[in-house]
Amino acid sequence: MTVICRQVCSRPERGWRGIVALASLALACLLIPIKLASAQQWALTLDSVDHSGFALRDVRLVWSGGKADLRLGKLRIADREWRDVKLSCGELNFSATGLDCRKGLLKLAGFASLPVSLSYSKASGSLAVVIEQASATSLAQLVPGLAAWKMGGRIDATFELTPQRVAVRAFLADASFADAAGNHAGEHLAASLHAEASRSDSGTAATAWNWTVDFAWTGGELFWQPVYLQAEQQSAHLRGSLDDNSIRIDAATTQLGKLAQVAFSGLWQRREQVLERLTLDAQGIDLDKAVTTLLQPWLDQSALPKLSASGTGSVSFEYAAGALQKLDVGLDSAALSASDAATATNTATNDDAVRFSLAGVNARIPWRRDAATQAEFSAAAGSLGRLPLGALKLPVSMNGLNLKLIKAEIPVLDGKLILENFAAHHDGDNWHWHLGGALEPIAMPLLTERLGLPRMNGVLSAAIPDIGYADGTLSLDGALVVSVFDGFLAVTGLKVVDPLGKSPRLLAEVQMRHLDLGMLTETFSFGDITGYIDGDIKGLELVNWRPQRFDAKLISSPGDYRRRISQRAVQNISSLGGAGAAAAIQRSFLNFFDTFGYSRIGLSCVLADGICRMGGVEAAPLGYVIVKGGGIPALNVIGYNRQVHWDELLSRLQAVIAGNSRPVIR
Repeated sequence: MTVICRQVCSRPERGWRGIVALASLALACLLIPIKLASAQQWALTLDSVDHSGFALRDVRLVWSGGKADLRLGKLRIADREWRDVKLSCGELNFSATGLDCRKGLLKLAGFASLPVSLSYSKASGSLAVVIEQASATSLAQLVPGLAAWKMGGRIDATFELTPQRVAVRAFLADASFADAAGNHAGEHLAASLHAEASRSDSGTAATAWNWTVDFAWTGGELFWQPVYLQAEQQSAHLRGSLDDNSIRIDAATTQLGKLAQVAFSGLWQRREQVLERLTLDAQGIDLDKAVTTLLQPWLDQSALPKLSASGTGSVSFEYAAGALQKLDVGLDSAALSASDAATATNTATNDDAVRFSLAGVNARIPWRRDAATQAEFSAAAGSLGRLPLGALKLPVSMNGLNLKLIKAEIPVLDGKLILENFAAHHDGDNWHWHLGGALEPIAMPLLTERLGLPRMNGVLSAAIPDIGYADGTLSLDGALVVSVFDGFLAVTGLKVVDPLGKSPRLLAEVQMRHLDLGMLTETFSFGDITGYIDGDIKGLELVNWRPQRFDAKLISSPGDYRRRISQRAVQNISSLGGAGAAAAIQRSFLNFFDTFGYSRIGLSCVLADGICRMGGVEAAPLGYVIVKGGGIPALNVIGYNRQVHWDELLSRLQAVIAGNSRPVIR
């Protein structure tokens, strides 16, 4: 027996309500002639069913001996369309009150079959669909964009639909996925999902649906380039509402394993595709896990320092009107450090690996876009490279995107680093800031010992002029003056382009005046030279902290002072000129004198393309004078190599300091 039911569904129902309406329509056509239940075989045909949310074409339902086959020539839901859709029921029970389809298989052309069971109650208008032990691969084929991913595992899911309620329960077991590039992958994943949406009346399609979602990730591991995560009982509970205009999250709480507890809420405008509001509150953040799991993988991609942290923190913020409105950051008994990535595998035994560290950190940073606030940041101790830092406090005044620090003192060994008049503001997409300060005297013996350098006498102090940062460039306005070796160094025109990038570029001019040669040569075991020396380095350019070009010259300071040079210093200066350098001196006098007088000492290097063009205090036949003699016996050190590779010159200096130089004496 064949029954043909031609019907067009045009009621303005949408979403799950429309799907339930479709089921009601089909089953109504099925159940009208109750006497068909006693027939051995019958067929139901629908030419078309049209709806704003879906459309069916060429519908045919065939029942025979307790089994049924449903075929759809075409099924369209929203923008997705499938052809030749088949649903087979191994056991079909129906009556005037409803329908049960058990041991069913859903088959779409070009896709694998899905095991399904469904039941429909005419009285309540409810439809239940059960998917048991379905292949994740099969389900992925039904979702746009997932078909190309390699997916595995099993899924159990139950869908309950009525005009007033939709509920979904799903369980994922031993699942896996991977994209073609290998940038996103998961293994042995286990998760559960329970979602429910309902409305209290049968109003129009614009009536809001109230919904809840409970999700738990209970097993497996996940890689989402560059972040790697493992299941640690992460879970989430969300509650909100949905209508044609917006999606609202009224309250959401998540437990991110051992990382943190996070609560948030928000509002998304569907038509404008705009996030109107978002608030978030994260408490009990494990700083160690947050840095190693979430932050460090991104830093590793840029070859930036390796960070480590301990202690706990908190973050809360509010986003509205297209901008961040408030931000609160807290740190409790935290420790932070940045280490050289190449040598940070064992920082406990490698002091050179640690670039910066702070311990006993406490912070309260309450930022507001349109209000003035005060931030408090303190640390019990710290280090800058090998230099220990004492307790410090940084009281920062904030007013929107303007930050100010009037003064802060940071103990460094037996001195202090003073920061003054720090000010920062945000202009467009960039931050701009500037500060000044000073370095109160630090004992050089103590400083050089901590830095692992040869012992130096005296003190180190510095006046720090205004230093500013803008458009990716750190620049010095004025002269950075450092007192050292009883003289001073003055750095002007200092600029560092892209200081935190892969290849920072430094430009500067350096002036040295009245440096005590006795203190300098004693420090570096160069031999003994009494007197003073001046120096200039013009056009200094470093790329990735390696010299690329400069014009440097060292020469005796003017004035009346004792000028003597020892045999060892003569030999070491000679070795700097290479194999072609010589100390011109009468051999008969060499063994009778430990020191010699000189009138001038000077050495210059113009570096370009990795080659130093060498010079001295004056020209000499086929060379240049490095030491010009004065007094008795007469002594001159002549250099004959005018072209020296920069790396070779560095190796000669290292050999001199190590006592391995081999001079030529004539």
